[in-house]
Amino acid sequence: MSENLDATTSAPQGKGMAVAGFIIALAALLLNNVMAGIAILAIIAGGSGWLMYLWLVVNILGMILSIMAMSKLKKTGGKRGLAIAGMIIGIVGTVWAVILVMGLSVAAAASGDLSNEMRDAFKEGMQKELNDM
Repeated sequence: MSENLDATTSAPQGKGMAVAGFIIALAALLLNNVMAGIAILAIIAGGSGWLMYLWLVVNILGMILSIMAMSKLKKTGGKRGLAIAGMIIGIVGTVWAVILVMGLSVAAAASGDLSNEMRDAFKEGMQKELNDM
């Protein structure tokens, strides 16, 4: 009797993975712009935007978890709504993160060129000051 009761009350496999994928995908989408802002500040300070690459991996993780959960829930006959929502949000977040990473890469390259020009101008100014003394 207890075996029959356990089989009917247990949740379908993949439900927890669907919840985790949905939460990760939603958090990643909502925080994409915040992480991009932090990466921009790091680039301005002379660093690199590595944080945005890490955040891109988080977006992909949420999408993959949701896809895996959807597959498991389909096999076990569970409801797939949360997994589908996580997958869609994960796709949107990943596309947006890719766009941000490409933009930050261009900004980092431009920042490097600008800093080289500023360094050369500073050296030139210092040479002129030393020659005038």
